[in-house]
Amino acid sequence: MMVRVCAAYVLLGAALWPIPLLNVLQAESAAVVAFVSFFVAGWGATRSFVAGGRSVWDVLTRQVGAGLLPLGMLLIAQLWAPNCTLGQGLLFYLLFPVVTVVFAVGLAYALTAHSPRRPFALLAGVGVSLSVLGPLYDLGGHPQFYTYNHVFGGVLGPIYDEQLAIRDGLFVFRGLTLLWAFAAVQMGRWLRGGRGGARLVGALVLIALAYVYAGPLGMNTTAEGLQSALGGHYQTEHFDLYYEPSSLDSAAVAALAADHEMHYDRLRRRLASEPLGDERIQSYLYPSPEVKGRLTGARTTSVAPVWLDRPQVHLLERRAEASLGHELAHVWSRPYGLPMLKASWAPGLVEGWAVALEAPTPGPTPHDLIASAWAADSAEALEDRADALTQRLSPWGFWTGRGAVSYATMGSFAAYLLSTYGPSRLKAVYARGNFEAVYGRPLGQLAEEWVEYIRGRRIVAASAYSVISRQFARPALFETDCPHYVPPARRHVQAARRAERRRDTSQAQEHLRAALRQAPQSVEAHAALARLQLATGAAAAARHRLDTLSMTPMPARLLRLRGDAYALTDEPDTARALYRRAAAQTPRYAPSQRVHRRLRAAVASRPEVVRVLTSGDSAHVQARRLRSWRGDPGVDAWRALRWQEAHRYEAAAAVWDGLRLPTASWPRAWRQTADVQAQAWQAEAAARAGRLEVAERTAEAGAERARRMGARGWARSIQRWDDVRPALGE
Repeated sequence: MMVRVCAAYVLLGAALWPIPLLNVLQAESAAVVAFVSFFVAGWGATRSFVAGGRSVWDVLTRQVGAGLLPLGMLLIAQLWAPNCTLGQGLLFYLLFPVVTVVFAVGLAYALTAHSPRRPFALLAGVGVSLSVLGPLYDLGGHPQFYTYNHVFGGVLGPIYDEQLAIRDGLFVFRGLTLLWAFAAVQMGRWLRGGRGGARLVGALVLIALAYVYAGPLGMNTTAEGLQSALGGHYQTEHFDLYYEPSSLDSAAVAALAADHEMHYDRLRRRLASEPLGDERIQSYLYPSPEVKGRLTGARTTSVAPVWLDRPQVHLLERRAEASLGHELAHVWSRPYGLPMLKASWAPGLVEGWAVALEAPTPGPTPHDLIASAWAADSAEALEDRADALTQRLSPWGFWTGRGAVSYATMGSFAAYLLSTYGPSRLKAVYARGNFEAVYGRPLGQLAEEWVEYIRGRRIVAASAYSVISRQFARPALFETDCPHYVPPARRHVQAARRAERRRDTSQAQEHLRAALRQAPQSVEAHAALARLQLATGAAAAARHRLDTLSMTPMPARLLRLRGDAYALTDEPDTARALYRRAAAQTPRYAPSQRVHRRLRAAVASRPEVVRVLTSGDSAHVQARRLRSWRGDPGVDAWRALRWQEAHRYEAAAAVWDGLRLPTASWPRAWRQTADVQAQAWQAEAAARAGRLEVAERTAEAGAERARRMGARGWARSIQRWDDVRPALGE
């Protein structure tokens, strides 16, 4: 019997060896091994207890010992599948397979107490039920993105979170699994005529208390718990925003609330839909990945759990502006999804729908990205055109592919269907992907039409290639060496950010210096340390360190910080040259950043102004301090930008009125870019300040100039500010 158990484990280990991600000792492989171990150990234990002659302890030690065979085989797999998180992997193996084997043996002992005819069938039924019903309860009834399970251990968060959120609730839950095992053993003893009754009652009382306090113990997350933990609440016509008041001031919350309503109105018009009814949408805004991971299990991934009773989105504050349109598009898909699930069975359609309905940005569209990838022959990322698209509709094809490629491919296809056939058919096909029934032609034919459409595009955004060269080459989780590995340098940078949030700049600098000792070429650590040094008056130290840094080419953000250091040490000519280099190296799809960096040169000879801009003060405080130099176009531009960053749009709009950027000495192409970007900033400030006629006039002018430059995406992103009356309540 033990030979068969060991053989099953050897076969399992051999099956995991060739599978990327699962051949590395980590959370995913531990969960798979735990799931199989429940049934293998349960079968072996039931056979032993039915045969008689062995104690619980004897059976348990034999089954745990056999359960270590896959561990040995996963350790051997390091020869071809690198594992940089061995300690963490061993912890997961202890928490998942080992604890599960203990649970399976205890359950087998209880089920064989009266020698039922088919004890293993009962045990298997319990295992399958727990494996299915547990996640349904956790994910289907709670705003959380983790699930802990007595059989397979748990899923700690979304697949796109590279860094796992290891919460205290995981340890509590696996302790509860051991408590269940203890209770099962006591029940088995009691049913066999032993004295386990009192211990059984005590264990059951503790188990009941654990479930009653599942929220505070971290085993589940409730909406009420999230709202209480965040503390802040802001209401609009269609939304309830929950946020941390110490992280967002009232002006920032009001601006975010207006963004929510603008996206709501844009999606309603784009889909030609009625409003979503009386259901209010909950929007949870988290101040940091640590807080988001602790509360929900998802550290950085923005999520819209459409299957829950209440429509909701979960966002990081610093990514809210970029992610909000995408996640609200998911919310708008709820009426068109499958019953109960409220989404499509095909993740390709789920994400393609959201990408197609995102708000326009200055960057390249999904059509541009796909066209550029094909022109550049990035076929290793895209594979074969129409065939690749049909593969990405399936769950396995979508999630195992490279994220940027899958999103762009399906977003382009959904956008093609939307623009060619209208929103009604896209809404009808969304739930089941029944393309032939809805469109009157099979998916393969529609895919070929889409391919021809992309090939026939004459104008493609010039910035598209730089995007695909960076993003399409990024490996998927299944292709990554050392999945979930967070290098020590990155951990120090994360600790520095936490220290900054506590306003402990000394501790933050210590962590950043430690990060640079671990990774001397870390751009992130160099930038963060230089920023802190400039803010604390150590410009000479920042300049010396950046001057001696050997990076070719030096990244744009370090060039900008280096320019600040030179401006603060009274070398404006060198500072201007560095600012210009930083602007030139900034991607073309980020015109706001490009102009920001170029505008820095306008104040390079005013160290007192640069000192304000590099201080650690809030944007609001900086804007007020810059009033001392009003009348200087360069300073006024920065004052308007700081008012805008502080969400004081009336003040920003007042400064933008009649302001001309100091661009007379700039090359013609740069002057054009700066003038259009200035109109984009002015249109946004005017729209948010309620000056709708100014916003409409300025947005139309800026969009027209962007179109003449061939920047269609940029034009569309500016154009949105000329039609915000419904969202602003007019």
